[in-house]
Amino acid sequence: MESDLEVSGAIIDSWVEPCGQEDGTRVVLQVAPKGRPRDLIFVEAEASLVPDDGWLEDLSENTCHGSPVRAFGRRMLNGFISATHLQLVR
Repeated sequence: MESDLEVSGAIIDSWVEPCGQEDGTRVVLQVAPKGRPRDLIFVEAEASLVPDDGWLEDLSENTCHGSPVRAFGRRMLNGFISATHLQLVR
């Protein structure tokens, strides 16, 4: 059984994309982890995990690069982290 992972670091890139479900949207974050900034990690999350519409807009417009993030989730087969919880800080 796989355990939950935690990724803490800074947002380097971000985008919002439809995921094929009705009203479904997902957020993809490229994160530079603390202590290992060259080991970029991709984090995918349902848009509903983003705290508010302002954050969602900022993530889609790339105006939050450098912002701290903590993501909790599980590693997927493609190496991405599928987040079950996000903490975003301005």
